[in-house]
Amino acid sequence: MKNNYLLFISIFLIIISTKSNLYSQADYGIKIGLNFDNIGDIKSTSSFKNSIETATIASAHIGMYVQLKIADFYIRPELQISQNKSDILTLDQIEINKLEVPVLIGYNLFGPVSVFSGPIFQNIISINGQSLNFGNYTNNFTIGLQIGSRINFGKLGLGFRFERGFTDNEIEILGNNNLDIEAYSNIRPKLWSLSITYKLNKNKILEN
Repeated sequence: MKNNYLLFISIFLIIISTKSNLYSQADYGIKIGLNFDNIGDIKSTSSFKNSIETATIASAHIGMYVQLKIADFYIRPELQISQNKSDILTLDQIEINKLEVPVLIGYNLFGPVSVFSGPIFQNIISINGQSLNFGNYTNNFTIGLQIGSRINFGKLGLGFRFERGFTDNEIEILGNNNLDIEAYSNIRPKLWSLSITYKLNKNKILEN
């Protein structure tokens, strides 16, 4: 997994350092925001026959970005720590912590408003609960797609995006603390997020 992230960072550095014949502009900054995710249906594999419902819980992400602008387009790699939570009603909460690398391509529609889309590469750091044990999951490294829109107010930006996971990823849910349950759930993201960004500086990259 470390090799994958080294590859992403190398590609990012190559993009930033490449000289362009077009007028280009690079910005970097920090971001923080809220995630709204739900792990979806939980399917029982034991004699536990009660319905197991889930609900979305707001969680957070924090990270940084670099944005390279070319004409009306931009390339925006990001690096962030993200937490997704879901409430397993009457039983527990599941908390998934991830290291994420979105690589977005955006287009400026007009003024400060832009739209963007691109892949997101994720590495699961940990999965936690209080009353349940969470066993093996299919994939530690996953890929998804993000689409969204952003509006800038000077150095501040407000972004809204939707994420859909491409990689199937099932996790075992095991009984604990006298809870008789054996089940599994697909934890592929179906996530909405809202973020605030702050631009730290603005650099111009011009051909020598």
